[in-house]
Amino acid sequence: MKKILYLLIPCLFLLPSSCTMIVKGLAKSVVKGYNNHTDMNVSAFQLIDEKGDKHTFKDLFEGKTVYLYMWKDKNDRPPGEKDKKFTALKERFHKYPDVVFADLYLGPDTTHGSYRLADQELSAKLISDLKLISPAPFIIGKDGKMLAYKGPKPTDNIVVDYVLFEARNGIDGTKSGKKLIRGVNSDQGFKTPALQAWYTDQFGKEYKSPVHFGISTTQ
Repeated sequence: MKKILYLLIPCLFLLPSSCTMIVKGLAKSVVKGYNNHTDMNVSAFQLIDEKGDKHTFKDLFEGKTVYLYMWKDKNDRPPGEKDKKFTALKERFHKYPDVVFADLYLGPDTTHGSYRLADQELSAKLISDLKLISPAPFIIGKDGKMLAYKGPKPTDNIVVDYVLFEARNGIDGTKSGKKLIRGVNSDQGFKTPALQAWYTDQFGKEYKSPVHFGISTTQ
C-alpha cells in the first residue's frame, strides 16, 4: 500500500475532477495517521548528545518546532546532509529560526553521532509504542507536544513544507494536511490566494498552476 499511495497522489493533478476526489480521499487517509500519539509530550525526555552530556528535550528545543527523525538501526539511518531532498528542505526553512532539524537514535549502539535517550527502557518502549520499523520523521511542537506522527518525508513535495510550516503555530499535521488537500481544485491548482501566496514565499518562485506534490506512508 505504501508504494501505491506514493505513486497515486502525484497523479492528483493529472486526473479529471471525478478521479481527483478519489485520490484526495486517499491522501486524507494518509494524513489522518499523523494524528496518532498527539497526546505525547517529549519535553521531559533525557537526551544524551555526541559528547555524552545529558539534556532534557525541553532544555535543547524549547520554543522550537522540531522536525525529528527517530531511528533504531545503525545500518538504516535517516536522510543526512548528502540527501538532496533533505538538505533542500532544511534550506527552505533556514529563514525560520524557530524550526530545527534533529534526529534521535533509539538503538543500543553509542557511536552513531546523534542524540539518544538516556533511558534504554524508554527507548525500547518508544520503539514498541511508535511501531518504529524504519527511520521515521515526527514533528514536535514548541511545547514538546507531538504534532505529526510518522509525518511527511523530505520527498513529500509541498506537503512536508506546509505541514511543518503550520506546526510553527501549533497546528497538528492531520489538520494542516487536510487543509492543504482541500485547497486543491479540479483545475490542478490551489483554490485560495492565501495558499498561492504561501507557495510563492515558501519556494521562492512565482505560483503557477498546476502544482505537483507527493505523499507517502512510513512503515
